[in-house]
Amino acid sequence: MEIKYQDDILALIARNLAGHAHSIDASQLEEWIGSSPDNIKYYNQIKNIWDTSDKQIDPKKINATEAMEKVLGRIHKVAPKRTIWYYWQKVAAVMILPLAIGSLMWIYLNSHKTISSNELVYNEVYAAFGTRSTLRLADSTLVWLNSGSSLRYPIKFNNKNRQVFLRGEAYFEVSSDFSRPFIVQTSTLQVEATGTKFNVQEYDSNPETEVTLVSGKVFVNESGYKKNSQLISELNPDQHLVYNRKTKVKYINNEDANRFIAWKDGKLIFRNEPLDRVLNRISLMFNVDIELQGNELKDYRYRATFQEESLEEILKLLKLSSPINFTEVKRNSLPDGSFPRKKVIIFPAKQTLLNNTI
Repeated sequence: MEIKYQDDILALIARNLAGHAHSIDASQLEEWIGSSPDNIKYYNQIKNIWDTSDKQIDPKKINATEAMEKVLGRIHKVAPKRTIWYYWQKVAAVMILPLAIGSLMWIYLNSHKTISSNELVYNEVYAAFGTRSTLRLADSTLVWLNSGSSLRYPIKFNNKNRQVFLRGEAYFEVSSDFSRPFIVQTSTLQVEATGTKFNVQEYDSNPETEVTLVSGKVFVNESGYKKNSQLISELNPDQHLVYNRKTKVKYINNEDANRFIAWKDGKLIFRNEPLDRVLNRISLMFNVDIELQGNELKDYRYRATFQEESLEEILKLLKLSSPINFTEVKRNSLPDGSFPRKKVIIFPAKQTLLNNTI
């Protein structure tokens, strides 16, 4: 945990323990505590310090020397059967406790200055490959995060806009606020909305960025992290934008938006889509590498809907309905004892593998 971020969390904990936390503070703290076992342990340690301390302590008046003298005075009065380790534990408890609670109180007393400033404090959430995540932002916007994606977002938005930073794919149901536009920033694009539902996909492994609008209206700008932005397109409901970040070429289709957001419900919907795109979506959902052999297969079109099927079941269904075959590559352990990601090779049904060593 970075020092500045640690201070922000301490301020949030202090407001909560002092009974001055707002509902947003409480929900943010609850989310942070539940995000990892280390956070739970850290919170309980701070709470124990708070519960056993004098809440009226003045952090400016803490005197470590006096604390040590009081401890040494108490040591002479206790029975000699105690070990020296026992006494040093007591010394540590009396010395560290007032210093720790003093620091906590100082952070609490100064936390309002941090909150009222224009400096934003960010959290970041990850969805590991093969998983999906959901979260609610401070403005009540709902976010679904797809496999292999991350979202960096402020724990509290400022008064100008609501900007988040995306890598991968996410679906947003944005809380309406015309005075503060909601901005999804990727490495190259900005998608701006006020209150709407839309999907953004931009994986590093794919040169194309895709934006799908379910309802409302969004503006897609090419900007990255530059100050000046250039409008690429304004989307209406059921429009799907594909933008090539290398060639700057775009095309917009009128589509059924539901098939582009079905992933959030664990579905894969394909409507006359090329096999290489189908395999790419399957790869993301199941955290598996899929290699497609044979150029003639790339243009093969596929129509299907999958829900709750396993990877093996989907591959078997693909094999039954298209001229392909598949095999799973044997995984050998790496030098550190771990195993590489599962790999599947797809090849024409009437052709043997290009690599016969598998």
